[in-house]
Amino acid sequence: MKKKLVLGQSLLLLVLLVSCNPFSMNIFSGIDNMEMPDLTSTSDLLSVADEPQFYENLSNDPDAKAQVISTLEDAMYNSTDTTTQQEAALMLADVHLKTSGSDETLSNLNSVIGDALDGEEVFDPDNPETLLDAIFDDSLSQAEIAEQLQAFYDAATALETYGNTLEDNDPPNDTNSGDAATKALISGAAKFIIDSGNTVDDVAAYVATGSPALTVGAVTDPSEIFDATPGLLNVVDEGLGVGAIDDLLGSS
Repeated sequence: MKKKLVLGQSLLLLVLLVSCNPFSMNIFSGIDNMEMPDLTSTSDLLSVADEPQFYENLSNDPDAKAQVISTLEDAMYNSTDTTTQQEAALMLADVHLKTSGSDETLSNLNSVIGDALDGEEVFDPDNPETLLDAIFDDSLSQAEIAEQLQAFYDAATALETYGNTLEDNDPPNDTNSGDAATKALISGAAKFIIDSGNTVDDVAAYVATGSPALTVGAVTDPSEIFDATPGLLNVVDEGLGVGAIDDLLGSS
């Protein structure tokens, strides 16, 4: 894998989508006069994976979002085509993240990575939870932090599934592997901290106020965050380079 760092998100495009599926037309009636694709069709969903308006509309319609998640999960787990599995997994992660207002938090993580590249120490292995504290904007409410944490936690499953395919397959064409790596890094950190015996609300409270103290054990180096989720580490390695997480966040 080539070591590289790709910062930022893909260029946003707005395209008017036309569909004759009755289910999808009724769901978004009146929202920006935009007709959505067939939410039960994997191929239709993948065709709008890069459309920001699609995710904005999902943010305003929980029922539609639930249907999209169901369709993509089915493709991710059950498709016989590896590329379809991979693309469904990547889009599923985006559904969770782009409907939760996480763009600024992901941007902050890119800044943290930039600081690490400049030689700053940005990770405390004795207190792994401080990584989250560093990347959530101070302007966010505790409820907003909790919503994003849950989204990162949910996205971790999709990105883990995608990462497992990288053991024997290349990413799909035109995949922004650096962007996927950024999402996998923060999703993995969130999952590690929550799975260490903390609720989403407790972690959100810690990030927002500094309390309560969280139950998170010290790690020897940052890659240990991914001991239980090696697929996520595959995504990070693919986007940032093998071993890059230890080089970027430091080891003790």
